[in-house]
Amino acid sequence: MRPKWQRWPRRVAIALGLLAAPAAIAEQRIYGEVRLEGLAHPTWGAGDPLATPVVCNVNGPDGWLAVRSGPGTQHEIRRKLKRLVIFEVNKDERVGPWVKVWTAYRLTDENGRRIARKSLHVEGWAHTGYLCNWRWR
Repeated sequence: MRPKWQRWPRRVAIALGLLAAPAAIAEQRIYGEVRLEGLAHPTWGAGDPLATPVVCNVNGPDGWLAVRSGPGTQHEIRRKLKRLVIFEVNKDERVGPWVKVWTAYRLTDENGRRIARKSLHVEGWAHTGYLCNWRWR
């Protein structure tokens, strides 16, 4: 194991790499009866702290978004959710790119077909780069 003074350059390089990482691209797409209208967090202004964005931008290798026990990837995963799950979030309770999730539910399947409301009991933190504004078509 290297002495502490030899480890800091690597940590600085990792931190700089994370800062230089590209921002998430806003998904603007139609899935069945749902129209995704880009990332939610840039539109969050003052007022009611409740917001109801949907999971989007999960077309990567995993295809799901992790809700974690705290703000950051170092925290335990509480639940993995697929596209078009609706979150109730407190947009005033944010830590960097992470937002507090109060609960989640579905009104559609992941292809945008309406279904009966299905509660997905979860509380934790989600990355805002995977949450989009939406509306019915």
